[in-house]
Amino acid sequence: MFPRGLAQPKGGYRFSMDALLLASYARAPRAGRAVDLGAGCGVVGLGLLLRFPDKGLSVTAVDLDAAMVEACRENTARLGLGEALEARRLSAAEAGRELPPQTFDLAAANPPYRAPGAGRICKEESRVRARFEVDGDFAEFAGAAARLLRQGGRFVLVHLSERLGAVMRTLSDVGVEPKRARFIHSRLQEPSKLVLLEGKKGARPGLRVEPPLVLYEGAGQATRLTEGALAFCSFLGCNLGKKN
Repeated sequence: MFPRGLAQPKGGYRFSMDALLLASYARAPRAGRAVDLGAGCGVVGLGLLLRFPDKGLSVTAVDLDAAMVEACRENTARLGLGEALEARRLSAAEAGRELPPQTFDLAAANPPYRAPGAGRICKEESRVRARFEVDGDFAEFAGAAARLLRQGGRFVLVHLSERLGAVMRTLSDVGVEPKRARFIHSRLQEPSKLVLLEGKKGARPGLRVEPPLVLYEGAGQATRLTEGALAFCSFLGCNLGKKN
């Protein structure tokens, strides 16, 4: 049951809830091509294919880590998705240069959140790359998305709430206007640490802030996912014995 049982490189970065939330935030593209920038083991792209099985969607998933690319290919095969997802070893910047421009309807990214030195550094190199902007900053993800998207195409991403201002300015600078945002809160009374954001290439300014998404309720051993979180992202139910 997705995402349980996915292949992930031993000792490498492990995907988190962020990727599942991002896969659930994206709206179905009007046409059928999507690109996942910094795809890791393929969670976002695979989630899109599972959510929209009747849209004729094809996903190009790119990642700089060869082990992640191989895991992405293995997971695609495990889920029986055939040739619907193509995994390639490319950085976001390389994807922006090498993939055909203005041919994608949807771009997605769960990029590294922090600048180098802004937090505790991991010993494992792949985890450092996944969490810190050592191989390129958010501007490279935004620039790649802007080049690859058709006019009117959408870019969905998840990032730190504290960096939202800079993220939105970067999107506007490359011609992808922020149009929709949803703040994620671990608990109702706690400040938001993450935000889901959608931008549209070539759109006019105008941001809609959606109701907050609260993930947990209860305390101690009674802690549980909220009904709102499960309704928003059915993939979270895999650990509750619920079918996706």
